[in-house]
Amino acid sequence: MAAQTATTEVLRALNALYQGTSAEEREQANNWLQQFQRTTEAWGTADAILGSNAGIEAKVFAAQTLRAKIMADFSELGAEGASSLRDALVEQLRTGAARAVVTQLVLGLADMAVQLEEWADPMGDVAAALGDTASGMSVVVEFVAVLPEEALNERIAMDNAAWSRRTEALLGQRGGDVAALLARCLGTAELREARARVLGCLASWVRHGDMTLAQVQGAGLGEQALAGLQGNADEAEAAADAVCALVWETRPDNDDDAETAAVKDALVQQLAQGLAASETQRAVAETESWRVLAEAGEAWVGRIVADATRFAGVVQGLVECMRHGEREAVAMTFAFWDELADRVLETASCDPARRALSGVYAGLVDAAAAQLRYPDDTMTAEERDVFREFRHGVGDVLKASVRVCGAGTALGRAYALAAQPDAPWQDAEAALFAVRAMGAEVPADEEEVMPQVMDLLPRLPPHPRLRYAATLVIARYTEWTRTHAQYVPFQLDFIAAGMSDADVAAASAQALKFLCMDCAPLLAAHWRDLLHVFGAARDDDAVDVAVALAHVAAAAPDAAAAIEAFSVPLGSELGTLVQGALDDAACRRAALLLDRLGAFLRYVDAPESAADLVARIVADAWPLAHALLHRMPADTHVSESASKFVRVLVEFYSSALRGVVPQVCDAVAVAFEQTGLDVYLWLARRIVAVAPALAVDETAALQLAASLMDRLSAAALPRFEHSFSDAPDTTEEFFRLLQRALEQAPSIVAATPTFPAVFRAAIAALTVNHLHAQLAVLRAWVQMLAPARRHIRLRLDHTRASPDAYPLPTIVTLCAENGFELARALLLGLLGAFDREVSPEAADALASLAAVAADGPAAVSGQSDALPLSAICDWAAAILPDIPDSRMPPREKHL
Repeated sequence: MAAQTATTEVLRALNALYQGTSAEEREQANNWLQQFQRTTEAWGTADAILGSNAGIEAKVFAAQTLRAKIMADFSELGAEGASSLRDALVEQLRTGAARAVVTQLVLGLADMAVQLEEWADPMGDVAAALGDTASGMSVVVEFVAVLPEEALNERIAMDNAAWSRRTEALLGQRGGDVAALLARCLGTAELREARARVLGCLASWVRHGDMTLAQVQGAGLGEQALAGLQGNADEAEAAADAVCALVWETRPDNDDDAETAAVKDALVQQLAQGLAASETQRAVAETESWRVLAEAGEAWVGRIVADATRFAGVVQGLVECMRHGEREAVAMTFAFWDELADRVLETASCDPARRALSGVYAGLVDAAAAQLRYPDDTMTAEERDVFREFRHGVGDVLKASVRVCGAGTALGRAYALAAQPDAPWQDAEAALFAVRAMGAEVPADEEEVMPQVMDLLPRLPPHPRLRYAATLVIARYTEWTRTHAQYVPFQLDFIAAGMSDADVAAASAQALKFLCMDCAPLLAAHWRDLLHVFGAARDDDAVDVAVALAHVAAAAPDAAAAIEAFSVPLGSELGTLVQGALDDAACRRAALLLDRLGAFLRYVDAPESAADLVARIVADAWPLAHALLHRMPADTHVSESASKFVRVLVEFYSSALRGVVPQVCDAVAVAFEQTGLDVYLWLARRIVAVAPALAVDETAALQLAASLMDRLSAAALPRFEHSFSDAPDTTEEFFRLLQRALEQAPSIVAATPTFPAVFRAAIAALTVNHLHAQLAVLRAWVQMLAPARRHIRLRLDHTRASPDAYPLPTIVTLCAENGFELARALLLGLLGAFDREVSPEAADALASLAAVAADGPAAVSGQSDALPLSAICDWAAAILPDIPDSRMPPREKHL
């Protein structure tokens, strides 16, 4: 189209995009504009719009278009066109433009400088053209700042040799000139408004390694960067970037020569003194740029341990950050405190730095507790989640404190905070959380503070938050309680009382579970009392209590009586429910009973004296679960709970269940056939995984796995006819089941009637657009093809594999019939349709397919001269045209 017509069409499309009244109209305009940007006409049209009196939106679009084409289609310009466009861009920058337009033009000019080798001195030329005014010099600085970043822009297609030549010409040996330029700009009063841009340029060149620290020192830029921390918000943020870049470059390196080490040490001294200054720390705090101190701490952690006095101001600044900083800023210090603790513990216990830093970590406990304090105002659910995660990060800092200053000191500080009389509940609760967080580092024989903590718990004010926190302290220190049996009665009473309090019940159930797990012998005589606790437990907490009882019952002197007292009432109630009308309430109750009984059976390690009893309980329980599956397979509560219960039976009581395994498999298959619920595929995978333990011999186990897979495949495939993406969870579970079945019985699974259809369905399933489902499908493909690749190699190497070991002929035949479609799906997926995380599996499957297609027929027939390698080339030739040019440029398709 003519230039004027093209400009008119673009402006009309932009108007529709920004002013259109319907979503369809805006989408059409957007698609048209994207297509237009790929045409050769876009060069001239964008340039014309920039030189016109069009509005800001049109000019931003034009500048973005030019930048995009410079990156992707620079070769279209030719040498003369490139020089002309360069001059036009510089002129646009010289005459002035809106900030958003300038940003895009500067980036485009930088991308051109990277590619246009004929342009000998981009920085000098741009400075000469624009540097005669303050506004122009600001643009020059912006251009200089983005050059190192754009030199690494992966969207610019250049071969390595050209890239190396050009980056050396652009950036190599230019650091000194840029440092002088920046120092001059920072000293120019007219450029005060551009100080943020100048400091950003400094950060860019230092971060990318194009300016040495000696050049920074020589130009006095370190001092300027520190001073910038006290500027306005924009300047302070840019200064923080610059200081962080400088700090990171001062990390010690074993390869440093004496001169480099001396430069680093001098700059570290300057930066450390600057950051320790009270006015700098006040400026840092006010601009919320605590990351400067955090970066310094991480970079200098070795220096800090070697000379704690020299860096005391920086460390104390980080302590103050922990005490007064915003949560986001505090979180930036977490890695430093952990790394510093590791380094401190590597030093000798008598080292002065270790003693000094031990005192720092002791004081850090108080600072951390201040951050743990619940805010006075009400939080939303999202804010509570964020606060909860933040608290765990603070907890890691407290663990580090225990490691450095010792459990007695750290716990003592937290205990003193918790024991303050008349303190707000938030302070005491934060201190109790600190005690709990330290638990992983507190030894079980701690005798100095933990007895005081335990004695304090029953004396705390009756606030639900305090009660909750105190209960979780008990839960965390159950290993300590195991060596301090005198506290068991108090703790058991404390927990039992909390079971009836809705605000504390969940914590009480958790505490009871851990107490019984770690102190079962101490509680064995109390198992009858625990039955009463179980009876009072809320439905949500009953499973944790069941786990607790399982440990105690197994340790009881009369274990059989304890096991029977817990499980038989559950079974009796469940049997009564199964015989009655299963309305929604009955289904919920039955599901809860199955959850309780399943948790108990999962964790009860019954002694030999109770083995027959447990086997009988299992034998009686399966018919009840079977009846529920038969009557209510589609009920959400029944399906989930019954599946989890059957999983416990097959995985932990396989010998007791062996006689009814066919019935179990049939029940699972029927339930899936009737409902299509993916939980039954999940259960089937668990059954297949333990098939060798469930069957009487290996042959029976293989037949069990293959038969179940075949039956479920026949039921599942029709459900995928519309789209695998419509049922991602079912897709995931089906192909995870397929993978496991192929692991257990590849030869028998491949011989089932449904396997060819499964093979073809697995190709279609590669289009599923959910990550976990994609991963399951691709892992199933790897399980189908990777062993074939190995067996082919064995056969061609004349190391004949057992005919029954792997169904190589079947796989080779299916790949010959369906290989093109499979290769196409895998290749297109790797070039964009697949999530990046599944690329290794996709590449493995594609490589295995290539091996099967190329060498499989020869390995099966034994004729080494019958290698149809040309088939792969034919596939590639047919697939490449289908690949979008945006994924693979045309020139690469013809390589």
